Amino acid sequence: MSDWPEAEPATDPTLAVVGAGAMGGQIAYQAALHGYAVRLISRSDDRLRSASTSCASLLRRRVEKGKLDGDTCETALARVTLSSDFGAVAGAATIIESVAEDRAIKREVYARICEHADDTAIIGTNSSTLASSLLEQSVTRSERFLNVHFFNPALLMTLVEVVPGPHTAEDTILRAMDFARAIGKTPVRLAREEYGFIANRILFIAIQEAMRLVEGGYISVEECDLAVRNALGWPMGPFELSDLVGLDVVEAILDEGFRQTGDERWEPVGMLRDLVARGRLGNKSGGGFTTATA
Repeated sequence: MSDWPEAEPATDPTLAVVGAGAMGGQIAYQAALHGYAVRLISRSDDRLRSASTSCASLLRRRVEKGKLDGDTCETALARVTLSSDFGAVAGAATIIESVAEDRAIKREVYARICEHADDTAIIGTNSSTLASSLLEQSVTRSERFLNVHFFNPALLMTLVEVVPGPHTAEDTILRAMDFARAIGKTPVRLAREEYGFIANRILFIAIQEAMRLVEGGYISVEECDLAVRNALGWPMGPFELSDLVGLDVVEAILDEGFRQTGDERWEPVGMLRDLVARGRLGNKSGGGFTTATA
């Protein structure tokens, strides 16, 4: 039995976010800042508490720095209702799923969502690696289903990629674009699905090219990072960034790209495979590319 109160009918624009990890929580509170009545849903009460606590801390820190009005902050925090019941999606005009990048988990979640969602609600997946066409058979009325991909941290990053599948209706695309604008984001619309969409496709192919240059002996890890920071204006070089993201995560994203596209540009290079196999996963393990050659 959940200890969260049942969501009350909302008079404001309504959003349900399913998944209370770092991304789901921040998407919920970003929408609340812009007047949405939000239901943040997770089967884990611990995740709900963590999302509520961390996002409240982030917003109140803005108040302390003079970047956000205190009353606006507290009003936004009050607009978010926490729930462990999928029934809380009922009445939401927009539903965003932000659970683990696992097809089986997502399919189960969509089945639960569709038991309760209004027929007119649009359903967006925040997935960065799984296009909606891979999951659309799990969604009733799949013409209302598409990728609505936010970037981490969602309270700061402005870009939202709106990616329709062949099944997605034009009205759904337009409503998703309007939703992103309404919560202060800048949406870009893809004409059709492509692995990695836009930003991550460019980013991870560039990271792969950097790895190939180092593996081929053309340049060192440190010099490559220095070149990219200074020539391309990246705040972090490709190897620094990979260590921050986690080399196992980078490998998984590249593997999924190779699996879906068959394009050899996505196949992880040997030096990445070797580091992951040795448990050198980047910052979280105390060593990765930026310390591997030290």
